[in-house]
Amino acid sequence: MKYNFGIDIDGVLTDEGPDHNSIWQQKMNEFFDREITLKEYTYDLRKAFALNDQELNEFIQEKIEEIYSSVKAIDKAKEILSELYAEGHRLILITARSTEHRDLTEKWLKENEIPYHELHHEEKKAPLAVEKNISLFIDDKKENALEIAAENIPVILVSKYHNYDFKGNNQITKVNNWDEIKENIDLFFSKNTHTSKLS
Repeated sequence: MKYNFGIDIDGVLTDEGPDHNSIWQQKMNEFFDREITLKEYTYDLRKAFALNDQELNEFIQEKIEEIYSSVKAIDKAKEILSELYAEGHRLILITARSTEHRDLTEKWLKENEIPYHELHHEEKKAPLAVEKNISLFIDDKKENALEIAAENIPVILVSKYHNYDFKGNNQITKVNNWDEIKENIDLFFSKNTHTSKLS
């Protein structure tokens, strides 16, 4: 049986570094020429790094493309996704990145040899996950995970500082790395194979 996998990019395929010294924090230190530290465990960069709206907007305008271009690919993602691709599963990348960064994103994916079938730029991921008949979704944003899981789609949630307070539930499994993602994909396969044999 072949499955459709929904996969986020930032924080899932990208290696942003440790929580307290991420690529975002490093570039903020350079840009503002002051020590920027992680203040709050939230997805909102303003609150996370104690920036006002103007500071964040100026930083994003100046540095976002540099971050998207220079961030490294996370260890093991390429290998595991290549296996799924070779097995005939469909890999659908769904990112909240703006469409204006599509060319840059495609270039990064090509340079890092990340296989995929479709690339979508969409902030509200749950409706698209339903439309694309996603079997299993991988993301790092808790809010996305909850909305997708509410559509009865299982989610693998990559552990980050901004989802530290969420332990997971019967539809959402928290993991630390791609080795654990692979374990959970294998578990998903075995459960669904077992179910199909019984039906």
